[in-house]
Amino acid sequence: MKILVKFFASCRELCGKTSERFQLQDKATLRDLRSVVMSMHPILENMRDYLLISLNETFVTEQTELKEGDVVAFFPPVSGG
Repeated sequence: MKILVKFFASCRELCGKTSERFQLQDKATLRDLRSVVMSMHPILENMRDYLLISLNETFVTEQTELKEGDVVAFFPPVSGG
C-alpha cells in the first residue's frame, strides 16, 4: 500500500523535502512506517522519541494500522505560549 508522509518545520528542513510516498506491506502500522522513514532519513533519528506523528490529521497510537492512501505527518517537538 502507498502512504504519503508530510514533513513539517525542522523535519522538512532536515529531510530536504516537504513530502514523500512510501510503499508498505498490508497491515503495516504507524510504528512500521516510522521505522522505514527513520531508515531512509537517519538524520531524524535524534528526534525519534520526541516526534509528533499524526494520521489523517488525528493523533493516534503507533499500533494503529495504516490503510492505502493514508496521509501521515511528522512534526518536531513544539512549544508555544
